[in-house]
This record gives sequence, structure tokens and C-alpha cells, in this order.
Amino acid sequence: MSICLAGYVGTVALTALGLKKTEQENIPAVAVMGAAFFTASLIHFRIGVTSVHLTLLGLTAIILGVKAIPAILAGLFFQAVLFQHGGISTLGVNAMIMMTSALFCHYSFTLLIKGKHNKSLYISFVAGGVTLLTVLLATVMTSSLLILSGDEFKGLALLFSVSNGTLALIEGVLTGIIINRLLKIKPEMVLS
Repeated sequence: MSICLAGYVGTVALTALGLKKTEQENIPAVAVMGAAFFTASLIHFRIGVTSVHLTLLGLTAIILGVKAIPAILAGLFFQAVLFQHGGISTLGVNAMIMMTSALFCHYSFTLLIKGKHNKSLYISFVAGGVTLLTVLLATVMTSSLLILSGDEFKGLALLFSVSNGTLALIEGVLTGIIINRLLKIKPEMVLS
């Protein structure tokens, strides 16, 4: 119960930050990326005895920056309400994990491409690599919380870690490809 409460407190604080950075002209981009984040969760991959779903977390963070926070919250909220994915009681924790991972992605990506705006292949590789690390970060945080929740969750944490490690690779490659294409057709989406 205390983990869920802490998740909601952190989510409220990060949401305030994200909304403060979101200006009216950003709302269409936030809405589109929030919808993509939500829709990606409907695409499942079977990995061994379990399945994982896409998140587009890295792509959302790279395109929106700090403004990804309200998009992530909206996507997670609709996943919980419409599909009972995660649930309302854990929404705060899920949101905190995804939001902090997205901030890691945004700031890492921004730092690593600084001064390299004319090198699209490099930027694409950085986007893919940072996305891979972002999904792994979210996986480690989730697995850690599962382990802290009790010994009965250790097996689930291990299964979650292995399956989401594979997902991290898929998301990294996918994000690198999408960013490479965006750099050719609309670079300001990536480099702003």
C-alpha cells in the first residue's frame, strides 16, 4: 500500500512538471504521441511462456521531452480503465516508472546528440541505444518493486526481466528506424 501511495505522490509531482512545460501549441503533439503510446500497448509479442507489449516509451520521450509526462499518464490511464492493464491501484507506480525512465531517455538523448545535428545515422543509433537502456531501466525498477513486494513475486520478477530485456532490444531497433526516417522527412520533430 505504501508503494502505491508513494507512486501516486511522485506521479502528481512529475505530472505538474510535465504540464508546466507543455504549452498550448504542444498539445496536438502530446495527444498524438499519447495515442501512439496507448495504441502500441495493444501490440503483443510472444516471448517464451509469456508475452510483452510495445510501449514506444523511448520514441515518445525523444519527440516530446519533458512534455512526454502527460502523454504517458494519459496512455497508462486509458490502458488501466479500458483494458484493466495494470489497474488503477498501481497506476501511480506504473506512471512513476515510465515517467522517470522517459526523463532519463530525453536527457540522455539530448546530451549525446549535442553538436551532432547533421549526423542522422549517429542520432538514429543513439536513439535506439538510449531507448534500449530506457526500457531496461523501467524493467529493473519494476522487477525491484516486485521483489520488494514479497518472496512470492521473485519468479515473476525474473520472468518479467527476461521478457522485457527482449522487448528493450525490439523497441531500440524500432525507435532507431523511426527516428532515422523522421530525420529525413521532419527533422524538427527530433532535433527541437
